[in-house]
Amino acid sequence: MVDKFLYHLPLYRQHQRMGLQGIMVSRASLTNWVKRTIELLRPIVEAQLVHVLLSKVLAMDETPIKASRSEKGKMKTGYFWPIYGEDHEVVFTYNESRGRQHIESTLKKHFQGTLISDGYAAYARFAEQTQGVTHAQCWVHSRRKFIEAESLDKIATDQALDFIGRLYKIEEHINTNKLTGDKKHDYRLTHSKPIVDQFFAWCAVQLQRSELTPTHKLRKAL
Repeated sequence: MVDKFLYHLPLYRQHQRMGLQGIMVSRASLTNWVKRTIELLRPIVEAQLVHVLLSKVLAMDETPIKASRSEKGKMKTGYFWPIYGEDHEVVFTYNESRGRQHIESTLKKHFQGTLISDGYAAYARFAEQTQGVTHAQCWVHSRRKFIEAESLDKIATDQALDFIGRLYKIEEHINTNKLTGDKKHDYRLTHSKPIVDQFFAWCAVQLQRSELTPTHKLRKAL
């Protein structure tokens, strides 16, 4: 199981290797053992997903993976949808599509809180149409957009990165001092919120600059 799913070593190659070591096992047995082991693990994954969805804040993403054949010699593209919860657990859900329906089927019945994501519009639309869910975009992705604009306006980019860097230092302090619950919340209200408010006000001022055309990278970052 570890060779197949962690190191991407297909069963037929494992079968060949076993044969060279003098271990005679049929390919069908290997396949059946994998299927049976997956069923033994399924309740653990399902319980972990339920626990992750109890988080008040969770992060979700989607990433393509080649899975099963579409036709001879070609693989279909499926998607892992990892979900990261407050207790630092990650559950890798899967769907053949990148459509919004997977977000809804996974989160809608069980999750209420703040959903962190990248800029993929499906997350924002889901939050807008789901009571009790607030959408928050990821600071890492936002920071990346400013870095892309650095060659066009280094002064403004440096200012933006300074704001975000100060937030990162606050998070580092929270982690170092193991602040949790209300203490973490209060610390962010006291230290992070004023920086965020200043940053958004700074963004509003920057957006008034006439030289920042709609396609300008800095405007997109803002």
